[in-house]
Amino acid sequence: MPPHSLFASEHSSIRSVAGIGASSPEKGVTYLDDRLFTALKQLVGLPEAEGVLSFFYQKGLETIRTGSYAGLIGLPGGAALEILPRFSTIDPASSDPAPARQALLRMLRHLPGSPFRTLTEAHLGATQMPIWNVFVQAFLDALSAVSRQGLQTAYQSVEANQSVMRGQFQPARNLRQNLAHAERLAIRYDTLSLDIPPNRILKTALVHVLPRVGAGVLETRLYQMLAVLHDVPPSANLNTDLRAVRSLNRLFDRYALALQWAELLLTGRAFGPRSGQVSALSLLFPMQRVFEEYVAHGFRAFWPAGEVSTQESSAHLVEEHGGTPKFRLRPDVLIRQPGRTLVFDTKWKRIDGQNRQGQYGIDSGDLYQLFAYGKKYEANDVFLIYPATPTFTTPLDVFGYDPAMRLHVLPFDVSQPLRQEVEKLYNYVSP
Repeated sequence: MPPHSLFASEHSSIRSVAGIGASSPEKGVTYLDDRLFTALKQLVGLPEAEGVLSFFYQKGLETIRTGSYAGLIGLPGGAALEILPRFSTIDPASSDPAPARQALLRMLRHLPGSPFRTLTEAHLGATQMPIWNVFVQAFLDALSAVSRQGLQTAYQSVEANQSVMRGQFQPARNLRQNLAHAERLAIRYDTLSLDIPPNRILKTALVHVLPRVGAGVLETRLYQMLAVLHDVPPSANLNTDLRAVRSLNRLFDRYALALQWAELLLTGRAFGPRSGQVSALSLLFPMQRVFEEYVAHGFRAFWPAGEVSTQESSAHLVEEHGGTPKFRLRPDVLIRQPGRTLVFDTKWKRIDGQNRQGQYGIDSGDLYQLFAYGKKYEANDVFLIYPATPTFTTPLDVFGYDPAMRLHVLPFDVSQPLRQEVEKLYNYVSP
């Protein structure tokens, strides 16, 4: 494990240990040494950090607040700050972050078009390691599968001066270079080489992650794979090589997963508009999007009855304006059953199921949105799904929009098996 692996939770506070003084550390606050805190504070000012980190003074102390992103932010000296999501039964501020890591990885497996879908139960069970090391392990597993089948080669043109004729003779170059060396011939020939963009990217990723995993099994595996790619140089221009691999032929299909992991580890482009841009070693995931995709996958995979549609946009808020409808309505999940339609929308927000006077902390904008969905999709029952919290483990009392339409606010516990949570929703809505 890297020696400087630190963790905090989303929507939590981070301070410098220098600010503690004679007082005791505050519960729920993550403390960094002054050097790392200063480095993190510098990131807050970047445009890409909006929504990820914010800076303010609290109790006279410099404080950084995390947002609704989870993942990893790189800091100087090989340090890595993990930001873990909050779950109902998991406290990432505890001494054991492994359960929160496991739950996050379980959710990431269902992000479309990402390498996370190939995370295995073995990877999910390795959460005593930092998230970064789990991803490196998955990369090495994919790369090992490529190497077992043999690294791909391609023909490359080589220009040389040799005493033996091979390939094509180049008289003009021979006249320029070999006028005083009649024993040499200027020739050009094609040879099979491992020095091609896909192999260079893989080699670059190995070199990049090696100093960031710490000593142990992963380090040994990295050295083993570096030996396999010994004759391959790292990329001289990574962006050029990344563009090149996107137009490769089917011979390189078996490389696809390893290249996906390599690009993620090298660039931090994980998921969402700001992923990987806060620092060179950042892998950040917008939890709202992650939650939406996770729940939507659960409906598609496990909902027993009815036609399930996700992100449908067949209705508009405005039916006619200048001859065309405007403002598409896109609920997360739409289920059509004989005689009724059910509309579900997911929100990664913490609500308080016991705070009736404070309207449970529900954003009124969420209520307006579900009302519009219900009217336009002609649904009598609409459902808001929030992550379960210690004070929100059972459905709230039903909200009656009007005599014809009802709103149900339901918890979804992401620390539990996905099938189980979807079945709980089905049992709730079934007549």
